[in-house]
This record gives sequence, C-alpha cells and structure tokens, in this order.
Amino acid sequence: MIKMMKTELLMKKANEGYIVCHEQQCPLHEHCLRWQVGQHVPSSACTYSCVNPNYQHVATSDCPMYRKDEKVRFAKGMKNMFNDDMPKSVQDAVKYGVINKSNRTYYYEYKNGSRLIPPSLQEHIRQLFRDKGWTAKVDFDSYVDDYNW
Repeated sequence: MIKMMKTELLMKKANEGYIVCHEQQCPLHEHCLRWQVGQHVPSSACTYSCVNPNYQHVATSDCPMYRKDEKVRFAKGMKNMFNDDMPKSVQDAVKYGVINKSNRTYYYEYKNGSRLIPPSLQEHIRQLFRDKGWTAKVDFDSYVDDYNW
C-alpha cells in the first residue's frame, strides 16, 4: 500500500513539472527523489525539466540537486513565536534575517504557514534569535513531516 501511494505521488510530481534526473550512474540515485520522479515521467510528455547531466557535480556524492527520499520535519507558521515579552529589536532581527535569506514574500508565507519551513531555515531562525540574545525556547506554530522536494 505504501509503495503504491509513493508511486502515485511520484507520478503526480512528474506531471507537475518537478525537475527530474536520469543519471543511472549516480551513486545517490537509488534514494534520490529527482531520479525516482524521473522514472515516472509519462511518455506523453513532449518536454520536461531535467537536471543538466554535464554540470560538474551531477552524478557525484556531492550533487547539489540530490533530494533524499526520506521525510523530514518541516515547521509550519511563525505567528506564535513572537510574544509581548519579546523586544521589537529581536522580532525585527528575525524578520529581516529571514527576508535576507529568502525574500519578503516567503517571509510572510513562512509566518502565516502557507509555505513550509525546511529544517535548515528553522535552525537559521533559531540562530537569529540566539544572536540577538533571546534565550527562551523558540517554537514554530506546528510541524509537518513531508519530503524535501
């Protein structure tokens, strides 16, 4: 049942235009979402987006396009992490730190929970709080387990 659900998900991503890879020689291909989705590109697709096989790090253990086929914990929403006790300077440092790392639109999507916050950005946000001297625990509104597409 799980394998069938995953196959349906891979086919859905292939039809959505997810960037795929076909590098059979890559040492990471067996656990790479891009390679797995690439196996489900429909033959009816005249064109699709694919990783450049000539890029220097593709098909190596350092491939920047590699996406592991394991779910990770994403944070969802940042509304509840800012409270009345928090100095405005801390709130501003976090806001502008996230905007500098991504962009203004993404910041508001992260804050409102309409865009999931990947683990690396969660840690960056926690570091922004620490850098401003905030020692209280930093919790996001909720968490979701999903693939890091």
